[in-house]
Amino acid sequence: MKKVFAITSNAKRFLGGMTALEKRGAREACWLSLNGPAGLGKSLLVQWYAGKNDGVYLRAKTTWTSRSALAELVTELGSSPARRQDELFAQALGTLGRDPRLVIIDEVEHCLHDIKVLETFRDLSDLCECPIVIVGMEAVKTKIQRYEQISSRITQVVDFLPASLEDVRIMAETLTELRYADDLIAKIQSESEGRYRLIMDALAEVERTAKRNGWAEVNASQFPARLTHDWRLRTRRGGVKGEPGSKALAEGAA
Repeated sequence: MKKVFAITSNAKRFLGGMTALEKRGAREACWLSLNGPAGLGKSLLVQWYAGKNDGVYLRAKTTWTSRSALAELVTELGSSPARRQDELFAQALGTLGRDPRLVIIDEVEHCLHDIKVLETFRDLSDLCECPIVIVGMEAVKTKIQRYEQISSRITQVVDFLPASLEDVRIMAETLTELRYADDLIAKIQSESEGRYRLIMDALAEVERTAKRNGWAEVNASQFPARLTHDWRLRTRRGGVKGEPGSKALAEGAA
């Protein structure tokens, strides 16, 4: 599959939120909250965006304290982290003060066991006017409302939704060089339930099979069995029309 990024409806909503954040009024109101169930491509999107815009991507840990979060931030900013927390804060403040880069905190749920972690980032964003993006599950929106000192900084909220038929087609045509019939796009969207991870798996399987058979155009009849696999659904993936074992696999997926 091509090493490119597909701009789906979720990506467009996020990009719109970032544009609105840049045009904010109050300088300290510079936080965006990106929320949605697992598997919808949130992490992939923000990593891509950070790479394109010289942002700092951090993945929160359950073990994070204010000090360990600062140490990771300083490291990502290109410096050797100091030992004391006040020195770490000064390092981050100095670097971001000179260049207020975007900071993205993924898996932000792990910060909510100790709100001081997010308060540390709030202090930095207030003083440096650097935008902060927090990324998490749907429940984060409700939980973070308990902390006025944080929620009041959030001016943009972007909710990720399952991929539509149009999103699946955008991904298929962006990431592969095949021509897709509508029925195969519908099959992938239905079986994946719009989850981007499963869509990517399905597209990779379609591409491998098409290359093996010399197909330039693909349709659902060529893939009678499921193209996605989720152990929670107790289903098997695989089986292609005309290939050994496809009938048994197709029957097992029914």
